[in-house]
Parts: sequence; structure tokens; C-alpha cells
Amino acid sequence: MKLSPVSAAVLSVLAAGFAHAETEPSHYEEVVVTANRIEQPLSEVAGSVAVLEGETLEKQGKTELYDALNQEPGVSVTGGAGRPQNITIRGMTGNRIAIVRDGIQSADGYGAADINDKYGRNTFNLSNVKQIQVVKGASSTLYGSGAIGGVVIIESKAPEDYLYHRDYYVDAALTYSGISNRYQGNHALAMRRGDGETLLTIDYWQGEETRNFNQDLYNREVDGYNLGFTHHYWLNDALRLKTHLEYFDDYAKRREGTSSIQKDDKWDLVSFYEYQRSQTRLASVGADYTANLSWMDTLEGKLYWRSTENITQTNRLMANDRSGAGILSYRRELRDEGFNDEALGATLNAQKEWQQGEWLHQFAYGMSVDGHDYQRPKSIRRMESSGDDLQADEPFAPAREYRFGVYGQDNLLLGDWTLAAGLRFDAQKLSPKNTDRIHGYKVVTMGSSEWSPSASISYQWHPEWNTYLSYNHGFRAPSYDKAYGASDHSFVPLTPFIIKPNNKLRAETSDSFELGSKYDNGQTQLYVAVFYSIFDNFIDIKQIDYDDTTGSVIQQYQNIAGVKTYGAEMSLVHRLDDRWSVENKLGYVDGKDGENQYVRTLTPLEGSVQLNYQRDRWDAYSRLNWASAMSRVPTCTTEQGKETECATTTGWVSWDIGLNYQWNAQLSASFNVVNLLDREYTRYQDVAGVTPSDTRYSTEPGRYFTVHAKYVF
Repeated sequence: MKLSPVSAAVLSVLAAGFAHAETEPSHYEEVVVTANRIEQPLSEVAGSVAVLEGETLEKQGKTELYDALNQEPGVSVTGGAGRPQNITIRGMTGNRIAIVRDGIQSADGYGAADINDKYGRNTFNLSNVKQIQVVKGASSTLYGSGAIGGVVIIESKAPEDYLYHRDYYVDAALTYSGISNRYQGNHALAMRRGDGETLLTIDYWQGEETRNFNQDLYNREVDGYNLGFTHHYWLNDALRLKTHLEYFDDYAKRREGTSSIQKDDKWDLVSFYEYQRSQTRLASVGADYTANLSWMDTLEGKLYWRSTENITQTNRLMANDRSGAGILSYRRELRDEGFNDEALGATLNAQKEWQQGEWLHQFAYGMSVDGHDYQRPKSIRRMESSGDDLQADEPFAPAREYRFGVYGQDNLLLGDWTLAAGLRFDAQKLSPKNTDRIHGYKVVTMGSSEWSPSASISYQWHPEWNTYLSYNHGFRAPSYDKAYGASDHSFVPLTPFIIKPNNKLRAETSDSFELGSKYDNGQTQLYVAVFYSIFDNFIDIKQIDYDDTTGSVIQQYQNIAGVKTYGAEMSLVHRLDDRWSVENKLGYVDGKDGENQYVRTLTPLEGSVQLNYQRDRWDAYSRLNWASAMSRVPTCTTEQGKETECATTTGWVSWDIGLNYQWNAQLSASFNVVNLLDREYTRYQDVAGVTPSDTRYSTEPGRYFTVHAKYVF
């Protein structure tokens, strides 16, 4: 990739800052993570875990998934405000990534071919986040089905994170983000009364759809709010009871669109209106218990209920000159579509540490049991002078799923060696609800089970440097929409098709290997890793037959040949002195499927270089983001059914800057400029797997700014 003179100059500035910094070093605070169910310093974890602090996201005005995770090598988020958002980790995306918020798995997304283009994973708010941990690679030993490609662990702030030594806390914050013209207000109220602590959060936002460079996308008006209530009560020094309630509501309106495909002819659009809404309701009760018992030191249990409902209501008025005499016929089409994911479950997790001779054991174990209800209601009503036509349809049979999992993992420390071994057993039962047929096809109850082992070994060459080798198994049980999916698209011009269900699907599995090394002396952190993953029994669409009566291809989701991905990542953080520091991250993901096609969701060589400056009351950063050209793409199919090479992208560089100022103990403000040089470019992740003709509107936004202000009363 060739850098422009301006980009080269910026890199020179970064290098100059590095060279002329003062020589007195300072040290970073140690980051502790719980991704392995055991508290460990990040530098000692035998695997790649990215950590994002909520305070950093707040300062940089990042309010949603798509801009919170876009600086991590091997990690990206597609979509944006007003559109489905999906996380990609090392080439895996969609529901092959588990999202766990405060110990509860978030709702699935939904869409064709596992790209979740109808409804994404953005069914929660990020304003109260304390920390996000991204586990790169399979992690089903600890997180069960769905963690085949990685896990995003989101920890929310608790009352004690606001109160500290106080008994009362109130704040008010306002954020503006130019990427979607979004205004967001946040309020937190925390109090301590006797042995109880309470937190109330109120968040609301108003904005538009994430824009592209030319700002020529259909515009959506986006509004929403989030209410949260948390109460902790200490019965005694060892036992704490916890309650949490949350309500998330996000909705969007659009008055621009296109006509839909009709069976009888092509109709022109006269007017358009679309309303989308995503609601999540959550309630949980639980307890923490701390005691020095023979079988546990800490124990945490939780009972929860989560309901996520997505709806899309579309109203189209279309016209057609059927007679050819200039006399228009009008047709109004009303579509009402949804996707519902409701869960009721319980979790139990415990930790125990003990010394056995020269071995130190750090043991984590637990279990989970949950039930899910899935539904995809869909109705289409067409009205015209000749009468009404009402069609009720469901792309998959309503389903109920039961899951049970039990796991154990032991970290064994002996001198400079650390060995870890874990094993989990999961069982799943999937049943259709209230029917045994869909579109004339029979659907039956399905069951599956899986053992998920993991193992790692690391050696501490000296207190600051270690090397590790790890293995992790991942799996994803057959999903409801693939096993019970049936759709008739025989009316589609040129490429009509029909999807039939498959009651014989097997679980997708993965085996991930990683070799890495970590150096951390408090002043310099250097982490490097190479990885290789094998995915088997991948579930994908396959042509199995042809229907002569309708001229349609018969398709079915089947277990096909596996996928292999591999790559490398590097992260460097160096503190030059008590004011200056520099960060450098880069990553690369490659891989092919069983048909020797490149995996759709790969990552080009990409990364960032960031220079930070910090004084008593203010801090600032300057960051270069970059990616090389991407030509490792699979084959796509056009609307005419012809095969062509999928979209490629050129290399790009963008520049961001930011400043945060603490006026006093109560008031702070930050200002960020993103894409300072107003460069037009396209990220490969946003056009992965589409034809070149479909990339016109997929550019990144031009220059925009974010502002965040917060006042603590």
C-alpha cells in the first residue's frame, strides 16, 4: 500500500513524538480480565482477548457496536445506526459469535444465509458499559453453543462503580455523533442506604441512519430510549442479593424506498413508508456468595428472563399501466414482518483455588439451563380495485429450544509453567411449536449434544515475558431457521427458488489453535499471536433439486465441507514517560472453504497507529487507521444468475484526533474528529460477499465530529 504525502507526514509526526519524548518512564495499570471465568492479568491469559474500557468509549463518543469495536485487529462490525449490526471475529460473523451481557446471552440476529441482514445483534445500549472483552476464536468450553467463532463479553456498571466512598451520586451526560447526527442523553442516579445499593439509568437518543461519504442513502429517523434499574443488598459480609430490570426500545422511520417484486408485472413506486422497532425487556435475580469452603471460594447464581422483539412494517403504494393506454392501476402493499427471541434460564458459576503440593489450582466450574422461543411472523396484504389479497407466511416454523450445559476448567501453576484444561458438555432439544408441517414439509423434534474440550500451556521465560500454545473447541447447534426454514420464492424473476427444511442437520464445529507470546513490564506491552482454525459441518444453502412446474431451483440448508482460516495479530503499547505513549495494532485473516473459495468475511491486512498525550486535566490522541487492498474474494452470483468475482477494495488511510478536558471534579468534556482529511474509502467488511454493482452506497462517512460532556452533581 502506497501512502500519500499527507499520510506519510502524519506518520512522521508520530515517529517524531516517539523520538523526542522524555526518557523518564511511567507504567500502565494492570488490566484484569474474566474471559476464562477466572480473574487473570491480561498479560497471563493464554489466548487473544481484546479489552475496551467504557470510559474510553465514552470519551470518544462511541455509542453503538459499529464504532465501539472498529479499532481491534481481526474484529469488525457491519451495518450502522438504523441498520442491522453484526460482529465479525477472525472471519466468523452473525450468530456464530456469542454476545454475553452480564452473564446473559443476547438475542440472535436474523437474515438470509447467516448474514443477519434483516435484524442484527444491536438489541441493547452501550451507555452504561464498564468493560467489553472480545475473545478471539472458539470458546464453547465456557460459553456453549454459538461461541464457535468468538465471544463478546459486556460488563455493565454496578452501583458501587459510581458510589465508591459516597452514599449518593447523580450525573448527566450529553453526546453528539456526526456519523448519524445522533444526540444522546444519559443520566445515572446511585445511592447507598444501609446494606443496600441502588442504580437507576435513563438513556435516550435521536438521530438518523449512519451516513456514507456522499450522504445519498435512504434516510431513516432513529429514536429510542433505555431504562435500567439495579439493586444490590448485602445480607451479610458473605452473601449479596442482586436484582436487575432493563427496557430497551429503538425505532426507525423511513419515507424513501423501492417497489417490491410482484408476481404479475413490474410496478412503479408512488409512495413508501417503513417503521422498524427493536425492543428488549430483561429481568434477573441472583446472588453472590463468598466463603472459604472445601468446594468453593465464590459462587454466583442467576435466574433471568429476556424477550427481544423486532418488527418491520412497510406500506408501499405502487402503480402500473396494465392496459398500455396511460390509465394507471394502483396497488397498496402492507407488509408486517417480525422476529422474536424469548429466553428463560438460569446460570451457576463457582471458583475454587487451592494448593496441592507444588501445584496451585485455579478451578472454575458451573452449569446453565435455558429455554428459547423463536418466531418469525410475516404477513403481506395487497389491496387494489379488484379486491384484497392477504398472505400469512412464516419463513420458518415457530420453534422452542431447550439447552443444558455443564463445564469445568482448571488452571494449574507450577513454577514458571501454567497448564490449563477444560471440558464442557452441552445438550440441545429443538421442537416445532403448534405444528408439524410448514409449507407442506414435515418438521420434527431434533436433538444434539456436544463435548467441548480446551487446553493450553504457557511458560514464563521471566516475570515480564511468556509464550503459550492453546487449543479450543467450538460448536453451534443446528438452528431453528435452518432446520425448520421453508420459503417460496418462485416468483423471483430470472432466479426463482424454493427453500425446504432439513431435519437432519448436525452441529457446526470448530477447532482453534493459537501460538502467541506476551511481553509486559508495565511500561511496554507487546502481544503477538498466530492462529489456525478448522470449521466442520458448516451449514450453508445448497441446490438439491429442480421443480419443473414452477421453474424453480429447490434449495436446502445442509452440512457442507468445512472452512479453514488462519492469520496473525500484533498489539504494541509503549509508555514513553508520564505524558506520552504510543500504540500500534495490526491483524490479518485468510482462509478458504471446502470448494477452494475464499471465505466471505476475511480481513485484509489492517491496523492503526496512535499517539497519546496526557496531563493533569486533559489528554489527547492522534490515530491513523489503515487497511491494505483486498482481492482475496469469493465468487458471487448476479441477479441474472451469472457468476462473477465479488467486490474488492483498495487500500486506504484515515486520520482521527481527539481531546478530553476535565474542567473540575464535576465537569468533563471531549471532542473528536473522525476522518479528519475527509477521505473517501470503503472498508472491505462492508462489501464482503456482494457484487461490485452493489457497492455504490457502501463508502465510509466523510469527516465528522463527536462531542461528549458530562456533569457530576
